[in-house]
Amino acid sequence: MKKGKVATAGMISLAMLIGTPTLNVLAAEPAAVVQPQSETLTRGEFFKMLDQAIDLPKAKEKSTYKDVPQGSELSEIVNRLQAVGALPESKDDMVRPESELKAGEAIALISGVLGVPNASVPGNSSSLDSKHGASDIASWMKSIKVDYNWNDLDRTITKQEAQTLVKQLLSTSSDAKKLLEESWKAQQQIKSFRAQSDVSFDGVENQDVLNKLSANERKEFEEMIKSKKGSSIKTEVVYAMPDSMYTKTDMGEIEFEQYVIGKDVYTKSGKVPEGFADNPSGWVKAKDAFPFDMKAIIEQRIPLQQERKVFYRSTGEGQLVFQGRIDTLSELAPVMRDMQVMQGILEGAEKKIGSIYIQGSMNLEPKTKLPIDSSIQIVIPLKENAADTKDKMLFKQMTITQNVKYSDYNATEKIELPEAAKNAKELPATGANTSAPKQ
Repeated sequence: MKKGKVATAGMISLAMLIGTPTLNVLAAEPAAVVQPQSETLTRGEFFKMLDQAIDLPKAKEKSTYKDVPQGSELSEIVNRLQAVGALPESKDDMVRPESELKAGEAIALISGVLGVPNASVPGNSSSLDSKHGASDIASWMKSIKVDYNWNDLDRTITKQEAQTLVKQLLSTSSDAKKLLEESWKAQQQIKSFRAQSDVSFDGVENQDVLNKLSANERKEFEEMIKSKKGSSIKTEVVYAMPDSMYTKTDMGEIEFEQYVIGKDVYTKSGKVPEGFADNPSGWVKAKDAFPFDMKAIIEQRIPLQQERKVFYRSTGEGQLVFQGRIDTLSELAPVMRDMQVMQGILEGAEKKIGSIYIQGSMNLEPKTKLPIDSSIQIVIPLKENAADTKDKMLFKQMTITQNVKYSDYNATEKIELPEAAKNAKELPATGANTSAPKQ
């Protein structure tokens, strides 16, 4: 295969990674629970079923329960479930592994191992009343078209019903995987494309920290939240193989244009950098500054195959929906992990965040299997112990929502650098290979 085609497939896949991470596959059919059979299932048996279906990180701390033998297989599983928040803390040191599993417990446990947030989807409604204990879970499930019987959550769930539910929400489907593979092959033939994205942010405030702010600090925070409400970052990107890109970004208060030609980056913004007031073109050039190695991206196989973490299902007519958990930022974008300049940033950030919940949808053109649009939500919980008096973590949780539209496949033969940009003032070098990925 020609290098140019491989590079282009990598670029569009990278755009999809930012806009719609193609990480794995969910259920084969829409989530419609089978009719209950006769065989019942215990909570302990369901714990084991979940542990086999999804990859959970090892528990750093071990908990002891009166009704779970220490050192047993079940105790290790329970530790992992509690570490990821799937099992709430027990007041009586009991997890009742021999009790029959209830429908409400089943969906709550599955949501827990997936990392579904304890807050409703921003801007979306729930299938349940807001006062209902499962309202938040129902809102996230509804947004990715999971149909569940929320009417009687106290009913006993059978082994067959539990197996079907786990298969639907925590397993790989062949039809969705086939669709992703077909899309990947189609991307390899693309020479250029355009993507328009809209990114918005929403947060769950940390009231404990807010209550400790002074009156002036609280007022400043509230004014900042009010000014940012409803705002978003709008970006338009045009890519042409093998290694050129044009980007226009509107952040409300700041707008800037950027060209990437080879490894050189040309940028023009509304604010002239300090010391560049004598630059009439307004363009600045950073030589050899583009951080991505296309070969490295392709070798990491985007779409990524994060098995037993994030799951897709096909809803028909070329649409895929997905949800799952990512335990580190480097798992979300491993190409970032291999960039030397990003290592310290990632390590610092990962100390302050918990497991990331990710969900969304992607529509593919039925004939070409190329992306039409995508929507993604990434929920990042901020660890309580990360808040210190200096940083003042004012949010407990941040939700990033990005909607992307893809178009103009093979419509751009070459991205030309404008004449003004050719006279860009070159930025001083910051050190050789500081941003290049490790080989």
